[in-house]
Amino acid sequence: MLSQKLRSRIFRHLVLFFTMVFLFAWVAYSRSGDPGSFWKGYLMVFTNALFFFGYAYISVYLLIPKFLLTRRIFFFFIVFVLTGLALSLLKFLFSDYIFYQAIAPENATPGNLITLQALLVNTKDMTFIVAVFALAKFARDYYTLELNNRELQRKQLEAELKLIEHQMDPHVIFNNFNNLYSISIYRPEHLKPTVKKLKAILHYLFQESKSDKVLLAKEVEMINNYIGLETLRFGDRLKVRFEPEGHMNGLKIAPLILYSFVESCFVHGAGENPRESWIKIELKVQDSRLRFVAANSVSDSPDYPAGRNDGRNENSIRRLELAYPNSHRLAIRERNNEHEVELHVSL
Repeated sequence: MLSQKLRSRIFRHLVLFFTMVFLFAWVAYSRSGDPGSFWKGYLMVFTNALFFFGYAYISVYLLIPKFLLTRRIFFFFIVFVLTGLALSLLKFLFSDYIFYQAIAPENATPGNLITLQALLVNTKDMTFIVAVFALAKFARDYYTLELNNRELQRKQLEAELKLIEHQMDPHVIFNNFNNLYSISIYRPEHLKPTVKKLKAILHYLFQESKSDKVLLAKEVEMINNYIGLETLRFGDRLKVRFEPEGHMNGLKIAPLILYSFVESCFVHGAGENPRESWIKIELKVQDSRLRFVAANSVSDSPDYPAGRNDGRNENSIRRLELAYPNSHRLAIRERNNEHEVELHVSL
């Protein structure tokens, strides 16, 4: 079944064809002055237009993309001329010997006039329609390409702004500096590895994440470092499980896509639950397919009513739409005392 877009294109082309035929037939009728000659002239123009427009469609949609746009100019010229000569011969045979003989014998061309010169002249005439079609199509294609480029630039700028907002998120900066302060007082033996993890996190946030894609292994390392810092901050009241599986060699992903969901678990899960809580993160890679699950417990306290997490992943969802428009599947579930995000993405 034809799509709506294809049906619309076919309709537009048919309207163009019959409109052009009508206009040329009207011009011929106006010049002849014969009151009964319009429909006869219309049928003549219609049969000729089939060959003229056929040459245009073959050239614009087949020959130019196959030969000219692939820089096989010599082959394009040869095939273009041979196609024109073949269609011109068919036009003379059909129009002049079959059609004209039936409705207007006075306009038929004698057989001895079908010469190579006549075929070349007719081919030259048909190239006018080809030129008009080619100009119209490639002008439209250029305009569409410009619109797409502008839309892509706008989306890239929007994604960069969202990324900068995320990079400058005070949750990341202030929470971890508070961690350092607390650790330096209560757990000084953990200060050195904590500083090392924080340094790696900040380097990733402000340097590596500026790239369009980063190694998946780097994103996983970032998540591991972040989990290490947060577990020190929350202590025993938070149980965290992170289970990465599969081979990640060479695979790349948009930066902070996975990290943002993990951070959300800590900020909106454990961070809003004064009692014991849990976070479960699963990451599995098979070939180039990634399955990622980030789940956290949700407090049943009346101070944290249902629906308070609405919109918590809005920026992450938008970034996924921009980075993986047709190659990801995201599900967000709210169960009893649990919030879960499940992401499938083709890397």
